[in-house]
Amino acid sequence: MVPANLCLPEPAPPKEVPYFGQVDIPPHDFPEQFSNFCFHSLFIKDEVIKAMVQIREECNIINRDCHIFNVRTKKTMRVEEFKQHQVSAISSIKYTTREQGWVDKLQRIIKTSFETVGKGWFYLQEKEKSNYEFGKLKKFLTLVNFMMQDTVLNLCKSSVYDFVDFILSYIPEETHIVTTADVRNKFKKLPSDAEETGPFLREDDLEDVRETKLWLQ
Repeated sequence: MVPANLCLPEPAPPKEVPYFGQVDIPPHDFPEQFSNFCFHSLFIKDEVIKAMVQIREECNIINRDCHIFNVRTKKTMRVEEFKQHQVSAISSIKYTTREQGWVDKLQRIIKTSFETVGKGWFYLQEKEKSNYEFGKLKKFLTLVNFMMQDTVLNLCKSSVYDFVDFILSYIPEETHIVTTADVRNKFKKLPSDAEETGPFLREDDLEDVRETKLWLQ
C-alpha cells in the first residue's frame, strides 16, 4: 500500500550541456594502452575474426538442426521399435558430431583460415612448445574448445527437454475406469497446430487400443 501523504524528493537538476561533444579522461599513454590491448586480445587479425564467425555458425547449426532423441514420430509402436528409433537417432548424432562431421568442419575452418599466416601469434607450423604456450594460437584453440563444450551442453539440455515433453504428451491428465472394457483417458487439449508441433493423439487413434477394446467387448 502507498500512503496518501507520500512525498517524492525534488527532481535532480539537469546536467550542464558541455560545449564540446567529448568526455574528459585522465592523462594516459595511448600507444602503450593500445599495445597492451593488442597483446591480450585474440581479434587482431582478419583471419581470426573470419574463423570465429564460421565456427560459431557451425555450432549454431548443431544446436538448431540436431537432436539426440527421435521425438518426431507420430505413429504408434511397440517398445522394441521405439528403442530402435532412439538408438538410430543416437548413432546419427554421433556420426554428425564426430571426426567425420562437425569436428572435421571446425578443423578445416581453422587450417584454411590460418594457412597463410606466417610466423607469429597464430603460426600453425610452430614446433617449439614454449612458443606455442606463449602464443595466441593455444588461447584461440582453448576458446574454440569452450565453444564446442557449450554447444554440446545446450544440445543435451534441449534434447532432454524435448524428450520429456514428448513422453508427457502421451500421458493422460485423468483416467476414468468405468468397466474393464470402458476406460476413458482425458488428454491435454490439442493445440491448433498439433499436426505440426507435437505428437498429440486421441486414445481412439491408437490401433492397439481399438483392438483391445473390441477384444474385451
